[in-house]
Amino acid sequence: MLKLLFIILALTSCQKREPKKPQQVNESVVAKAELYKRLHTGWAHQGGCDSLGFTSLCKMSGGCAEADIYKAEGEPGRWYRNESHQCYDLGQSKSDISKDMFIMLWPYLYLKGDKPALRRIWDYGQANGWVMGRGPLSRTYMVPPLVLVLQEMILRSYSETVEPTIPSKAGYEKHLDVMAIFTRGIMRGGISEADYELLRVYQNESPNNALVTALYHKYKDGNQDETIAVLLNSKLFPKDRLPTAKDRCEEYLWQRNPGSDWEPCDSDKTHDGVDYLFAAYVAGQI
Repeated sequence: MLKLLFIILALTSCQKREPKKPQQVNESVVAKAELYKRLHTGWAHQGGCDSLGFTSLCKMSGGCAEADIYKAEGEPGRWYRNESHQCYDLGQSKSDISKDMFIMLWPYLYLKGDKPALRRIWDYGQANGWVMGRGPLSRTYMVPPLVLVLQEMILRSYSETVEPTIPSKAGYEKHLDVMAIFTRGIMRGGISEADYELLRVYQNESPNNALVTALYHKYKDGNQDETIAVLLNSKLFPKDRLPTAKDRCEEYLWQRNPGSDWEPCDSDKTHDGVDYLFAAYVAGQI
């Protein structure tokens, strides 16, 4: 678990050390590697129930040339421990798939540039509550830190000139993302490029979401004019009283996508103004 945590922190850190080229390449090491590649060309671990992960590592290293890793994928985005898909059914493993298989598979797909495969995994996870197969949840449930790693891989796999396609999310799901980015920012004193890119996409989708706009510009340029314009909108935030449902139905706007929640509704409820205060705080106004 500590090793897994280190991988997650390394991938999501906003600071990075640049890789250095090796000072030497040993010919004996290279020759032995080439021999091993020739001697074993199929699935790693004898094609057993851990072979998906270790074959991924092998193929990243230029080996296992005859192994077709995609034979371990069933329906789009659902992966199994090996190409047979039978480990769980035959009682050879307690689960169809596990987190350690994915943490070895994903780097291979990322380095290969296989964006569609990463997106298929994302789509399958979203559709199934991040339970990625049969077996104990301790093995099959994709924990939030790993979901963030996958999300970052997908975002980084698109060039800066291509608009990334972010899976459509409900407003409350976007709010969870934004709060996670906010939290990482205060812990680390900055955010990753992937977090920044996600904020940019959300800000383009919902320019009137003052929390998203405030956090985006906090890390872009410090220009909070757009945030301030939303906060000074008296239809959403009256100047001399708290907002009510007759101004806009939703009490905390930032967890709702634009739509009926932002419109008045027939209720006598008085809102608490927390959405205004928190956005103003993030924007550095209070």
